[in-house]
Amino acid sequence: MEAEKKHQQQQEEQVENKCLIPGLPDDIGMECLIRVPHEFHSNMKSVCLKWQYLISDPSFYHQRLRSNIAEHLVYQIQPTHIMIDDDDVISSSQKKQKHTQHNTPPPLQYGLTMYNATCQTWQRMIPNFEIPIFCQCVTLQSCGNSKLVLLGGWDPKTLEPVSDVYVLDIIKGWRKGASMSVARSFFACAVVGGTKVYVAGGHENQKNALKSAQVYDVYKDEWGVLPEMEEERDEGMGMCWDDRFWVVSGYGTETQGRFRSDGECFDPATASWSKFHNLWPFQSSSPKCNTTSTRGGKQCEWLWFLGNEQQQQFGHEEERRCSIVQLPNSVIGSVSVTTLGLGDHQCNQKVFVMSGNGSSLKKCNDCESEGAFILERDTSNGNTKWHHIHTPLAFSGFPYSTCHLLI
Repeated sequence: MEAEKKHQQQQEEQVENKCLIPGLPDDIGMECLIRVPHEFHSNMKSVCLKWQYLISDPSFYHQRLRSNIAEHLVYQIQPTHIMIDDDDVISSSQKKQKHTQHNTPPPLQYGLTMYNATCQTWQRMIPNFEIPIFCQCVTLQSCGNSKLVLLGGWDPKTLEPVSDVYVLDIIKGWRKGASMSVARSFFACAVVGGTKVYVAGGHENQKNALKSAQVYDVYKDEWGVLPEMEEERDEGMGMCWDDRFWVVSGYGTETQGRFRSDGECFDPATASWSKFHNLWPFQSSSPKCNTTSTRGGKQCEWLWFLGNEQQQQFGHEEERRCSIVQLPNSVIGSVSVTTLGLGDHQCNQKVFVMSGNGSSLKKCNDCESEGAFILERDTSNGNTKWHHIHTPLAFSGFPYSTCHLLI
């Protein structure tokens, strides 16, 4: 035991005495290494122990943020049944890294996609477990300790709801989290307070809509039970707004497919729900498909992405609570959206928008299928500018859930 400890100390001393990059001072070496794209960080760990310790230290990612060179990563739970080529499945930038596919994939198959909005690359992530169909994905942003969490959904083989939770630590990798007490799918979900994930509603294995709610402390890996909502809410939208958990719309067991106009809000400070009326005017669709909440500094904003037809149905009562972004005429139907935060100028807001109808703003000879965009929005005057994203066919499926991390 003593010999092992001594050997470890010697190893650490050797690492400490080595330069990050031979021939360069460590401060310059660090400036070089923090600029290496995120997709190569796992490979960097195998170069030497010095690099392994560096990449595994939260200070490395904190330095990337401070130097304003962190990358915007968009995670999506996305159908993979349209895959036709192994090379497209894994990565559009690393086609040599292939994986074994089933000869007869199930009728429904979902995967975890990562779009690097900074480097403009698409990649299918391959964890050591099957991605549940229709699972929710959320992210917890922290300097050097950021996490991606997958919750609930359906078992890919049995198509039954699951209570599973999986957590990706950006430094340490995947782990199985504590399971929810209720197996549920199509539930509202959001991160509130930076460390906790709130879930509410959805339905269980008998397709009965739920009122129940829970909260997950990701860092303690513990679940807590919340008071029930007043109404059943299947397919409601979850969002964080003013440091509270909102569940907007949804429908009950006896009113399947008819989305409610009201919503409920849970305040962690009082541990109670409040009901709000006239939040959502569209009875035939969920707000999850066309809206997102965003925050710039202390100001919260609820963005609605509407086409011309929806805007004609839009009432003035809801206008007090949201900001309207008009979709281009070429985009028809639902979109999946997530905010990328503010740009270099604090009034320049960026939003990732994925359409499910194969639409595009302009012809792209490189794309087999279109439908992804980056929206730039000036929050001071509401002006918008749309940028088309090259989307390979294997990554063009409409995502069920989308979230964002800055790494």
